[in-house]
Formats: sequence, C-alpha cells, structure tokens
Amino acid sequence: MIKEGETIPELPDFNVVHRPGHSPGHIFLFRENDRTLIAGDAFTFVKQDALLDVLLQKQSINGPPNYLTTDWQAAKRSVEKLAALKPETAVSGHGASMKGMSLRHSLQKLMIHFDDVAKPDYGRFV
Repeated sequence: MIKEGETIPELPDFNVVHRPGHSPGHIFLFRENDRTLIAGDAFTFVKQDALLDVLLQKQSINGPPNYLTTDWQAAKRSVEKLAALKPETAVSGHGASMKGMSLRHSLQKLMIHFDDVAKPDYGRFV
C-alpha cells in the first residue's frame, strides 16, 4: 500500500496524499509546479446517481459517488483539503477534467455546501 508523502515511480512529480472518505485507502495525487490534481473519487465531475447526467456526461462538480462512500465526514474533510490546494487543473474518476477559476469556484461551493449537495439523506453508509 502506498503511503502519504511517497511518490509513484511512474509519476515522480506527484505527491501522494492519503484522504479516506470515499474509501478507506483513498488517495489523491497533486503536482505542485502546475497545481494539477488527480482526485480519484474524492469528488466527481458527473453526478453518479443521475442517470441522464451520466449518459450525457453533463459536467458539474459533485461529492463522491453515493453508492460507495463509506465515511461522509472524512469525505467532507477531503474536499476541504482539496479546495485548500487551489488546483489549476483537476481530473476525477468520473467526467471530463476542469480548469481554472471555474474549478476553484466549484470546489469552494462544494466544500461550503457539502452536507446539502453531496451527502445523501439515506443509504447503506449514511
């Protein structure tokens, strides 16, 4: 298992940051020199519980997928940490990448309203 602070040999410029929430061992990768973030499923760019959005790949920033996020408080803290990085470019496990002010503004909005827009009202892990 890769640990926080380590690097991946194939991606030596990216720092590994352990941020559980979506899943217990979840990590994201951040490259400081150009502020590029590989977020995994800490947040998504297509709402995973909206079939039409998935089919059309309608871009909007959302919390992690509801069907597999095991710890919503940790997931919220992960979004807060990601927003604090102020990434210039981000890719997620779902949806096309997002850049610039639109990305940073959307991440701030998700962070502020996380419990209302990301955390489900019911489900296996709520």
